[in-house]
Amino acid sequence: MARASSRTGTQPVGGMPVAAAEARGEAPDWTRRPHVVTWEVTRACQLHCRHCRARAIRRRDPAELSAVEVQAVLDDLAHGFERPPVVVLTGGDPLERDDLDAIIGAAVTRGLAVSIAPSVTPRLSADVLRRWRALGVVSVALSLDGAGPEVHDRFRGVAGTFVRTMELAQTAVGLGLRLQINTSVATDTVGGLAATGARVLELGATSWECFFVIPTGRARPQDCLAAPELERTLGWLAAWAERVAFRVTAVGAPQFVRVATARHPTAEPARPIVREARGFAFIDHRGAVMPSGYLPVAGGSVRRQPLSTVYRDAELFRALRDPGRLRGGCGGCVYRELCGGSRARAYALTGDWLAADPGCPLALEPVEPARG
Repeated sequence: MARASSRTGTQPVGGMPVAAAEARGEAPDWTRRPHVVTWEVTRACQLHCRHCRARAIRRRDPAELSAVEVQAVLDDLAHGFERPPVVVLTGGDPLERDDLDAIIGAAVTRGLAVSIAPSVTPRLSADVLRRWRALGVVSVALSLDGAGPEVHDRFRGVAGTFVRTMELAQTAVGLGLRLQINTSVATDTVGGLAATGARVLELGATSWECFFVIPTGRARPQDCLAAPELERTLGWLAAWAERVAFRVTAVGAPQFVRVATARHPTAEPARPIVREARGFAFIDHRGAVMPSGYLPVAGGSVRRQPLSTVYRDAELFRALRDPGRLRGGCGGCVYRELCGGSRARAYALTGDWLAADPGCPLALEPVEPARG
């Protein structure tokens, strides 16, 4: 299973090299440090995506972190962990901040690996991509929700977005930037997933992240795949991943590692997948530190204490990392340590972030409490 497991959630955004411990075959200690920190530097965005987690707004929030506060966060990201995380600057649209280049430069100067997830609006251009490349950005993540404009432009709310996304993706690859494609998997996009995957392959991406939509922000429960269809889709994705040379993973569906592992039961054991509070943390535009942008519950704020402290010590984060505290089907599941279920989906649909994941058929089965 070495081939499949190496691409099911343990590598950083953009296909950047794995940590040294992982390269030696050691399991990383996600209780002490995150693998990736995604930072919503602003909530402003000119698109109107129908699934938007952030419920993006047209103008910047005056309560966003200031330039001085940003520098303090970067200092902590660079020095607060034994190994700095990959930093993904997102939004909203990070280009809505006029000091974005200064943030990038300050992050790179501190030795941080920086990826950017911009919105495809008139603010994003080939010149911007060239500037980011010169500043030291390693990878760019662009959203592609369908193989053509009919699906993608409807999903993103602005006509012409698909064509520009394809053009900018090709430009990024031509400039030597690693390209990650993010695809929202929802009831109105799942039917075209194979065709979208073909586009990802055509573009020369180094990473494909399939975001299984969770009903938070603008997304509704009826937009999300039911457990049986989600399971079938993960099976298709695991098989597809074995045919390509780049990283493929599922966000909002940690059971992907179970599904992928089941395809090769005699191979080496898979490692636990990165998920909420376990290798991952999120900073919102006002500084709240959350286990994920899809689990909008704060464990603290960078305005009051360093992210490194919140990640290691906040009760919310510690609870989410402890499989012994999971309830229902996830608590009794033999895969609770490897997977643990989507805590974001559990919270969105039940109000309890430790409940069984309603998106997993195994979690919905009656089970006896696990022992040991």
